Amino acid sequence: MIFLSEVIEWVACVTEGGLFYWLAGKIFKEERKNVRIYWDWIFTASLAAVILVINNIVLYSTFTLLIWMLWGTMSAAVLYRVSYIKLLALAVLYTDCFCVTDMLASNLYLSLGSRLNINAHMMMTFSIQRIGLVILAKIFMVVFLVSLRKLLIPLLRSEYEKKILLVSLIAFVFILYYRKAAQSSFSVEISSIFGLLAVLCSLGTYAGFKYLENQNQKMQNRTAKIQNELLQENYQAVSALYESNARLYHDLNNHLNILYQMLALERLDEAKEYISRISGPMKEMVKKRYTGNDIIDVILSTKKQKAEQLGIKTEIDAEFPVNTGIQASDICTVLGNLLDNAIEGSKDTDNPGICLKMCHVHRFILLQISNTAYKPPKVEKETGRWITDKADQTRHGWGMQSVKSIVEKYNGTMKYKFSGTELSITVILFF
Repeated sequence: MIFLSEVIEWVACVTEGGLFYWLAGKIFKEERKNVRIYWDWIFTASLAAVILVINNIVLYSTFTLLIWMLWGTMSAAVLYRVSYIKLLALAVLYTDCFCVTDMLASNLYLSLGSRLNINAHMMMTFSIQRIGLVILAKIFMVVFLVSLRKLLIPLLRSEYEKKILLVSLIAFVFILYYRKAAQSSFSVEISSIFGLLAVLCSLGTYAGFKYLENQNQKMQNRTAKIQNELLQENYQAVSALYESNARLYHDLNNHLNILYQMLALERLDEAKEYISRISGPMKEMVKKRYTGNDIIDVILSTKKQKAEQLGIKTEIDAEFPVNTGIQASDICTVLGNLLDNAIEGSKDTDNPGICLKMCHVHRFILLQISNTAYKPPKVEKETGRWITDKADQTRHGWGMQSVKSIVEKYNGTMKYKFSGTELSITVILFF
């Protein structure tokens, strides 16, 4: 019986650990380090062995829970490139969940098992009654966490890990208080408290999920607004360009007649000057051919013109292949915002300059924009959010958030490097 109890307890510990690493893998899949999957199983088995040894000394120990949270956090840090606070928030929240389900199962099991002469003493020792409790508790825990996983994933991936950690720690202290009372006296009242905690945990997770969903919707609306403004700007630039050339083509016969008369009278200098004057719009159109995509070429040309009017030397080497699945409007949003920031950052520097390179490599678009700068950008370490220098931060600073959302849309990356005199931003978009 003791051997069977030991095996069941170890399997239960493996279930707790395995569910934690499974949940961490779902949440931080994109931040996974180059670590083999068998390390998850090694950490799970080792944690289960440590917890089993401690449980042989004392069951339901606060020390056990602290060891569990520390082990879970440190081992997850080995597996994922995620901040320690975010991993600790996951570990504490996870501990809250399985404590609530475990104690709820214990109280229900005790109240329903009165006919089988189950009492609190039996549940605190390695016995057949405890085996039944362990199985019931783990079923509760698995169902509870699997049901909430779709809400937990976006919540724990958000930038609110400090708030989540604080609330989870408060809940942990609350659970410890009632857990001590539950160990000494299992009752219907205690069962009701842990049942209420389970409900509150579910409602709190759902409320957090809906809040994030609302924030994401606001972000999407702001991104759409920025894209629409940018597309309107591009449309006006294209319209002005084509209108000027349409006038040129409409008056072509008149221009040819005038040139013929000048050449017939051998007024060559006047003819050259006249050709130069009427071909200005055409030369402007030739300059705008960078990628072959009219919309992208216009945004590049207008931004280059804006930069050069401010005395900023601008170099552009760009290509954009067809049939990539990457929308031109998304590329324009990325280019428009990055070039605007480059112009803003370099206009007050000595020998201001901007260099843009865009090319496709295998199955991704590589975009790099470098500009002279006298200070690095302000970026929140926890969230990676770029902060504007302008006073009205509610109306500004959303451009880089739009870029970030588009990078995420195409499973790409965005990194920056500041050398002291130059800021370089590299964006990769996969297709």
